[in-house]
This record gives sequence, C-alpha cells and structure tokens, in this order.
Amino acid sequence: MADSVSRRGSRAPAADPAAADLEAARASRSTDPSHADLAVSVVGRLFRLAPRLVDLQDLGARQYGLGFARGRVLWALQESGPVLMRTLSQLLGISPRTVTGLVDALEADGWVTRGPHPADRRATIISLTPAADAALARLREHYEGLARDLLDDLPEDDLARCRAVITTLEERLDDVAAKRVAAFGPASGPRPQARRADR
Repeated sequence: MADSVSRRGSRAPAADPAAADLEAARASRSTDPSHADLAVSVVGRLFRLAPRLVDLQDLGARQYGLGFARGRVLWALQESGPVLMRTLSQLLGISPRTVTGLVDALEADGWVTRGPHPADRRATIISLTPAADAALARLREHYEGLARDLLDDLPEDDLARCRAVITTLEERLDDVAAKRVAAFGPASGPRPQARRADR
C-alpha cells in the first residue's frame, strides 16, 4: 500500500468523503444482498448497483462535457425532432426559463441551433446540430451494446418480469421515499464538522 506521504515529502490528496461514505454503505448490513429478509436483500442489491449504473449514465458528461440536464434536452430533441422552445419545455416538464438557459449553453457549445419558425416570426425552432446527432448516435450504440452484453442470454420471460418489477418500483418510489423521509425526522447525534483544506 502506498504511503500517505510521498518520497518528496508532499502529502497525498485527502480521500473523497463521498467515496468513503459510499464504500461504508456497500459494506453495511443494511445493504447486504445476502440479508435474510428478501425485500431488504433486493433493495441492498439495487443500492449496490446504483453507483455503477450512474457512472455509466455519466459517460456523456465525461466524454462530451454534457451534464444530466443538458443531456435530457438533446435526447428529447432527438426523439421529437426540431421543436418550438415552449414545446421543448413541455416535453421536459421544466420551466421555459430553465429550458432557455439550457438551450443557450448548448447553442454556445455547438450542440443545438435556433432557427425562425416558418409561420410565426416571434417563435423559435430548436434543432440538433450534426455534431449532436453524431454524439447521440454513438452514445445510443454503446448503451444498446451494454444492454445486449448484460442481458441477451437471459430468458425473455425473466426479462419481462424484471421490467415489470422495475416499473412497479418506479411507480412506488416517490411516495414511499417521501413517507420514509418524513417518518425519519430530523437527524440526531454528532453533526459533521466543516473540513479544512490541507495546507
């Protein structure tokens, strides 16, 4: 194991607190996939898979500098084709002001263009650029390849059942989580102290 101090005497970077918390959660009994309670075991496996799936989902952000919100705009435009700004806002379920800010940033980086509406001078049509089309095609190819590599050899009935269970979890999650958070109440016990940067 590497020493915490390098040979030149400089201190090694401090461990990422979030990463340390994640490792602790993976090792805890509450996320133990071998737990005797089947429901707890299933949720434990989901918690263990979640960081790895999020890491794969963030591939676009790492490769192309696209965050989650900006990526949603591009995927929505690929599905819909060129649309009015207000239509894009409705598709995404976010405010027109927020969409305008996202589109401004995407346009500045060369991912989308604004064009005039053929019948309404006051309206603007938002479209993907060729660079965005190419990037999304590449991301979709890798996403579909990952799905096939993971699941192609599983029986179709198992996959259908798995999808049905995941759909049920999606439908229940917001309400169940809200109830559990409310029941948990304010935290008690020691509070984390502000960490000072190493000198």
